Amino acid sequence: MSSTEHTPHTMASLGVVLVAAGRGERLGADVPKAFYELHGRALVEFSIAVITSLPHAGHLVIVAPESHAAATLSIVDAVLPETSSWDVSVVAGGRERHESVRFGLAALGEHVDTVLVHDAARPFASAELFERVIAEVRRTGAGVIPAIAVVDTLKRVDEAGVVRETVDRSTLVAVQTPQGFPRDVLESAHSTAQLHGELPTDDAELVQRDGGTVHTVAGELQAHKLTSPGDLPVLEHFLAANAAGIDSRA
Repeated sequence: MSSTEHTPHTMASLGVVLVAAGRGERLGADVPKAFYELHGRALVEFSIAVITSLPHAGHLVIVAPESHAAATLSIVDAVLPETSSWDVSVVAGGRERHESVRFGLAALGEHVDTVLVHDAARPFASAELFERVIAEVRRTGAGVIPAIAVVDTLKRVDEAGVVRETVDRSTLVAVQTPQGFPRDVLESAHSTAQLHGELPTDDAELVQRDGGTVHTVAGELQAHKLTSPGDLPVLEHFLAANAAGIDSRA
């Protein structure tokens, strides 16, 4: 699939795989979730803009449905300045999320040694969150994921919906993206993905299955994920806050 190329000032050592291939069946929209529009802008556009604003020589690979490849390239052309230090490529997605990530990894430039994986369904993750993950990956040489403490009381219920116990939430966190990894660690994890049976829910799980270590950094409320129609008012709130210059990361 074609790409939009801008020549970086130096060889890109940072790569970002932007996963935008999900069908979004729970959302009930007539377009893939990453192309659902908020105030006339596709969700994927917000992530492209934030990622390519990072002050790095980077390579962004957008994994999109093949049917939306041309639309994705048009969005990139509209968002990316001619002077950008980012290269941007678009590749077709797979049947499952982990397969789409694997396709994105394979498309990254050979000089990339640090990889972030981000869901386009989290359009308002901030540049500061990306930088926090990048810095911790490079500091630790391990996997890094953003996490938010669980504040609600949690109950374990049976198949009939009857409460059986209260779950200790003190060691539980809710996990977000971008998730960051040394490239070789993530590639190794994806190469063994088929050996572990059940499909992983995120890349951190794959890395842990492969024997890797995963650290956490502080996540942020505005990195909220669009899953169902009930999430739309939350995203509308963050869009309005960003437009008004209100810091809503905490």
